[in-house]
Amino acid sequence: MEFMVNKPLMDCDFRLKVFYTAATQLNFTKTAAELFISQPAVSKNIQELEQQIGQTLFERNGSRLNLTPAGTVLFKHAHIIMEQYNKASYDLSLLKGETAGSLKLGASTTISHYVIPLILANFHQHYKDIHIQVAHGNTQQVEDWLTANKIDLGIIEGLNQNRSMKYTPLFNDEIVLVTGANNPLACQEAIALEKLKEFDFVMREAGSGTNDVIAKYLKAKDLEIQDLKISINLASTESIKQYLLHSNSFAFLSIHAIIREIREGLLKIVDIEDFSIERSFFFIHPHGVMADLSSLFMRFAKQQKQTFYSVT
Repeated sequence: MEFMVNKPLMDCDFRLKVFYTAATQLNFTKTAAELFISQPAVSKNIQELEQQIGQTLFERNGSRLNLTPAGTVLFKHAHIIMEQYNKASYDLSLLKGETAGSLKLGASTTISHYVIPLILANFHQHYKDIHIQVAHGNTQQVEDWLTANKIDLGIIEGLNQNRSMKYTPLFNDEIVLVTGANNPLACQEAIALEKLKEFDFVMREAGSGTNDVIAKYLKAKDLEIQDLKISINLASTESIKQYLLHSNSFAFLSIHAIIREIREGLLKIVDIEDFSIERSFFFIHPHGVMADLSSLFMRFAKQQKQTFYSVT
């Protein structure tokens, strides 16, 4: 997911940008796709940079790349340089009464599919000269990307305890028990928590922030997630919704992910007696002073709370 705008200031040293992207991706094909250039152009820029500094930057093992000691040193400096280029672009744009630059976001699955698109659309209306890239994965992947400097800012479901990161609340979410409208059990009134052990469940994969939150809340009620009859694990919420439409299984899903299906009568929420699962969506970022564009996006996103949704 991208918004393309004016070239940022960092393009003034394109070879360094190519190196930095390749060192982040460790794959020339992905580097070419991200920079909108050909793979031979990636190789050419890397070779010219290696010739310029007189040292090899990558060890090549088939399609896989690894940084050499020289590449590791340059990558650390390149990360700082790229941040400074972004800051320079931002500061210069302010002199013209504009805001420009480049921002890489990482978002966990529910957020990237059902929350962030609306925020991005509104953000782009206000800041057309900011180039945004969004990568999506599960919560653990987003945290790993931030640790590896592959993204500037992450948005995740639930609160992990990674001490190297700061967690800033965005807004709240509710996880509900849901099943297909054709399931004979869909018309039940509120069910007892123990009844969950009798249902077939479809769940997300290991590492999913949603799974972690569900497990925590069940444990607080003396019920382990392993006590549920989990018939299948799927890697996306969309896959789970399609599965529910063609089975009598149940799933725990974010209310944000099922708005359309509830309104269209395709899925039904099943209430559980004396039990509700609420969580927060969090920004994650390194400790210390935040980059200007990350801070700007965070402030804007928090102001979008009123745009999110009601089932009715």
